[in-house]
Amino acid sequence: MMQRLLRGRLLYVLLGALAASVYVKTGVLMPDGSDGGRARELQEVPAWWPQELDEATLKTAIAKAPALGAVLSLLTLVLVGMGVVGLALSAWGLGTGRIRGLFRFTSGWKPQWTFGELGRITLLLLLVAALLPFLPLAIPPPPPDGAWDHRAWMTASMLGLDGFAVLLILAFAGGKGHAALGLWGRRSWASIAASLRGYLAVFPWLFLLLFAVVELARALHWRVPAEPLQELLFQERRPAVLAVVVALACVVGPVAEELFFRGVLYSALRRKISRPVAMVLSGAAFSLAHTSPLGFLPITALGCLLAYLYERTGSLAGPLAVHVLHNTLLMSVALVLRQLLSPG
Repeated sequence: MMQRLLRGRLLYVLLGALAASVYVKTGVLMPDGSDGGRARELQEVPAWWPQELDEATLKTAIAKAPALGAVLSLLTLVLVGMGVVGLALSAWGLGTGRIRGLFRFTSGWKPQWTFGELGRITLLLLLVAALLPFLPLAIPPPPPDGAWDHRAWMTASMLGLDGFAVLLILAFAGGKGHAALGLWGRRSWASIAASLRGYLAVFPWLFLLLFAVVELARALHWRVPAEPLQELLFQERRPAVLAVVVALACVVGPVAEELFFRGVLYSALRRKISRPVAMVLSGAAFSLAHTSPLGFLPITALGCLLAYLYERTGSLAGPLAVHVLHNTLLMSVALVLRQLLSPG
């Protein structure tokens, strides 16, 4: 029954008609593009956040909170250590000639998803994403304390969309077997180990690419707005909402993104085009979904790496472990900086 509903047309027609009617009735399609100021609310930079995070500002903040400074130093040592190990692995691969075997794929992995399934999943996600902003209109007014303001609704919407994506892909995968997702089986642990080694080898080059992009943006005086998750992290003060933001970034988001961008999108592309092109296209789509112009190239490179690891190991377990580790490292540094620079 569920498979028939998802693969038929009725569900898509009904959701499309509902989204269109809601947008028209609420006046969102009016030429003035009025949104009640919610977009401006999200894009405002907190007054306590410095315009330029230089060494002097950081030293002053560390002097006021030495314990947080120690945690930041520890995280810095971990990142530097990962960079050193990555450079050593790269040098070892070049010295032994192992690097020539990078594109010898022996996992026996085969694409499991079609363009038709990719189109249906993408359309459903877009329709649900279009309807989520109007969910508050169908719920009674929030309590006087303002617990459900715009940032709380945005956090809940992101959590709901990611959760829906996971359930939707699992529903479509019904009948395909575990090979459709590659999350289970004997090769999962081998995939995790191989993927973590690959991530360490590429880590210093990802960092150098990000550093080059940031320096270029500074030279051009290019100020790029942060993506919504970053805005929520640095603006939100409520522990419960912050906890959901961290869970989104470190667990829920990576699961949903790996299932869609590697499990479905990359697999569908691989049925029609070559490995390198499919890796680049899926990586670019992964980066575009993060709406970060400054991070486009580094996130695309990460997406290509994750697709490569899926192709090489034949399991999503490895790319998922790398994605969780990568996001957790970034979130840890961001949270420590947030606490250092926050007035209280």
